[in-house]
Amino acid sequence: MKKTLFLFLFFSAFIVFSQKQQDSITFYLKNAKGANKFSYLKRAVLLSEELKIDSLIKQTNLEYAKHSYFAKDTLGLTFSTNKLLKHFQLKKDSFSLAKAYHLEALNHKIKNNLDSTFYYHHKSKNVSIALKDSIEIGRRLLSMAILQVKELDYLGCQITTIEGLKYIEPTKEYRTLISLYQTLGNALGHLKKPKEARNYYTKAQEIVKFNNVKSRRERNYLNLLSNIGITFKDERKFKKAASLFKEGLNFDSIETKHPTQYQNLLGNLSSISFRQGYTKKAIEGYKTVLKSRIKTKNLYAQSVSNGLLAEAYLKNKQYELAKKHAKTGLELGKKTRNNEQVLGCLKILSELTNEKTAKKYLEEYIKLSDSLLTKERNLKNQFAKVRYETDKKDKENADLKQENTEKQLLLESEQQQKIIGWLIAGASILFLAFGFTIASNRRKKLLFDSKLQKIEAREKERQQIAKSLHDEVAGDIRMLHLKLAKTNLLDETKKLDVINEKVRNLSHQLSSESFNEVFFKDQIINLISDFFDSDFRIKAEKIDSVNWKNINNTIKRTLFLIIRESIQNAKKHATAKKVTLHFSETKKAVFLTISDNGKGFNIDDKKNGIGLKNIKERTEEINGVFYIESELEKGTTIKIEIPKNGN
Repeated sequence: MKKTLFLFLFFSAFIVFSQKQQDSITFYLKNAKGANKFSYLKRAVLLSEELKIDSLIKQTNLEYAKHSYFAKDTLGLTFSTNKLLKHFQLKKDSFSLAKAYHLEALNHKIKNNLDSTFYYHHKSKNVSIALKDSIEIGRRLLSMAILQVKELDYLGCQITTIEGLKYIEPTKEYRTLISLYQTLGNALGHLKKPKEARNYYTKAQEIVKFNNVKSRRERNYLNLLSNIGITFKDERKFKKAASLFKEGLNFDSIETKHPTQYQNLLGNLSSISFRQGYTKKAIEGYKTVLKSRIKTKNLYAQSVSNGLLAEAYLKNKQYELAKKHAKTGLELGKKTRNNEQVLGCLKILSELTNEKTAKKYLEEYIKLSDSLLTKERNLKNQFAKVRYETDKKDKENADLKQENTEKQLLLESEQQQKIIGWLIAGASILFLAFGFTIASNRRKKLLFDSKLQKIEAREKERQQIAKSLHDEVAGDIRMLHLKLAKTNLLDETKKLDVINEKVRNLSHQLSSESFNEVFFKDQIINLISDFFDSDFRIKAEKIDSVNWKNINNTIKRTLFLIIRESIQNAKKHATAKKVTLHFSETKKAVFLTISDNGKGFNIDDKKNGIGLKNIKERTEEINGVFYIESELEKGTTIKIEIPKNGN
């Protein structure tokens, strides 16, 4: 009885002590302000470790990291990162690992290590993908996209934001969704696509009302008014743009409550006055904006205001004032790494100074312009390389794990076969034959799975090549096209258009289709839509008779590529008017018949082309059977049989 009473009292005391510690953590988090902020936060972290409560460990470390980031304290971020990594190692909590990578990205962002920032955001996103945490995936993709806009990789930003929207739109996580729409709009605006940009700004505008925080909702509203106005300004619809800027400026107490948005709206309104020839009115607006930006100590924005004033004074022939603001804009631009303003101010100064000084400014302008162009191209390649190398490393790790699993399975299989062999040796030859058949089928399946993995790996390599052609080669050709167009080299520009089209076609031919998120049936419907023509009909029969969920992705991809190649051949070479796709399956195989009413050909002719050869090789590569029959003026029929498990 005494022992029981002692245990009761001990556990009661422990529970009370534990509750007091949790109350202390709550107190420290709530009162982490002013001079006590970081000492209180660190105490909360250490107490949560003593209690060994997972949720508190993560909460306190993330709170400490958040305040460290706002204070640009890289040591504080490293402290939280290491704590979360330790928690992951102890508990195998992948959420802690994803957050540790995220904090490492923020650490490198403070240090301005752009490639490392992108790398760790990408790593964090991949861990969140494994966790199927759509919101965290979308947030990391948003961070990557914002970084790409900052470094002028607008095409890359488009790809990243669209990927982020796939994860965030179904969750209705409005704060991230609004930012993704705005970031995509910004990228499209820089790519001179104001109408498309406005479409995404409008989408963001429609959901701003769902933001529960009033101040954030007001900032979103004002930012979107400004962004939408800029799209109209870019289309030279100045009256419409000005009305939106004025609507924002009439917002209650905007100058004191939301100074940044006030500055942007007034600056944009003044730029319209400048473009319409009302230079003095524009100067007054620019001066008011500059005073406000000096008050808020925004040096980056001050460089922009000084550059705009220099341009306006130059147009108004007030050369000394133009020179003064150009010099100030140049100094602030260099200090804040605002290279766009540095270039603009250098150009103005080269026009306003004596010949010797002007030459110096012009040389600096040319040098910076060339270095920025090189940097932009290198960063685009670097971001693509970071993604490629990270994904490649992850794939290699997965392949190694798969290989080890296969070896283990093979060893277990062989041990089982030996045991079975000894057991049935004395029974009969029939059982021996049966055991041999099982072993043979198992080996065939292992070899078949290995083939599928090799094909999958090759398709990913083709996809990477296609992506590089589309994003890098086509992008570089487009930049060269713009330069040639400016020099009126029209013939060369037309030739570049042809080359660019060929590169894009090759990119599409190399690209693979993904069946992880899009059903096979939907991919086939999209393919048929791509080839839609009133004189060329494609019919898919009994596609629902096959249970595609149970069919390996590599088999589906092979069938998709065979269908695409066959439709292209029928339309281009056979001049067919109708193509029929017929699907069926048994327990062991999938069957596909493709027939057309084209002009047909002699199948004994050895010059039948690379298309049919590709179809035959793709089929036989995964142990399939390829059969073709054709007759002149009577069309062509291709029959494909692919085993589900390689037998």
